[in-house]
Amino acid sequence: MRNLTSKFLGLLSGALYGLALRYFFFDELRSPFSFTDLFSVTFVWIVPVIIGVTPMLFASNDQLSSKSYRAFTPVFTNLIFFIFCFITRIEDLLCIIIIALPFMIGAMVGGLVFGALILTFRERRGIIYSILLIPFLAGAIEEQFKIPSGIYEVKNAIIINNNADSIWNNVVRVKEIKGSEYSKGIFNYAGIPRPLYAELDKNGIGANRVGHFEGGLTFRETVNEWEPNKKVSFSIKMVPSTIRQTVFDQHVLRGKHFKFVGASYELTKISDNKTLLTLSSSYQLDTRINYYGSTWGNLLLSDFQQRLLEVIKNRCENKKK
Repeated sequence: MRNLTSKFLGLLSGALYGLALRYFFFDELRSPFSFTDLFSVTFVWIVPVIIGVTPMLFASNDQLSSKSYRAFTPVFTNLIFFIFCFITRIEDLLCIIIIALPFMIGAMVGGLVFGALILTFRERRGIIYSILLIPFLAGAIEEQFKIPSGIYEVKNAIIINNNADSIWNNVVRVKEIKGSEYSKGIFNYAGIPRPLYAELDKNGIGANRVGHFEGGLTFRETVNEWEPNKKVSFSIKMVPSTIRQTVFDQHVLRGKHFKFVGASYELTKISDNKTLLTLSSSYQLDTRINYYGSTWGNLLLSDFQQRLLEVIKNRCENKKK
């Protein structure tokens, strides 16, 4: 009974400790106490380790001697932390999906290593409990380094059985996309808005194109390359007042770490009635975990582009029939 109680209290204390870290120190949009941010090595890799280690401070020697306890208790603690974050709306489902992998890996590996150290040095309580200070120290150190910046490009292509002239008209101006036309994926259900329509005020370089998405999200685009039936490209800026109140949008779109740079459509003739349509988009990341953030950025953007290309393909080919 004692082991069961200590295990429950340990799991709860670890999750609550993680919630306190998340709320008070790692939210640049809410907390005045932030000294590092969510897009950092400290939050993505170190915080889950310490969340997972916290229950072991309450564990018995028998529990700590078990490799399965040291490996899986940290994972369960982080899962409870995720539940708390979701219930309190500090994180939404999409944010949790994105950080889940490093959190689970960090928790398991950290539990195996630190659990063994706690078992060895637990008589030195001052040293053991100082583990809880690691995120603060790591965050303060990380803030001393310049945030790297990177530009990333994502390309998707699709073959459409129609001529370039018909496709061009469906690219530069996009009529309202009905729900029956758009195939939603897991990211849409998790919170990524689907496109609705795109307006263009005139033809040619300098034209203004406005893209509308679910929830009122709006992008203003300026055409900087215009080759009818061949290529159109434009720079992209979000309209800040249209950014949704979802956690993901507030962290990513309103934050200082991510911004769209531009996009382009390129039409390549294959035959008289067959065209390769390529959609390219570029974005800028300014984080300390660009290597991880760009992986998800590429995945999310590629999923969006492929679904949009499918809509264009279906419209062009059905119109031809």
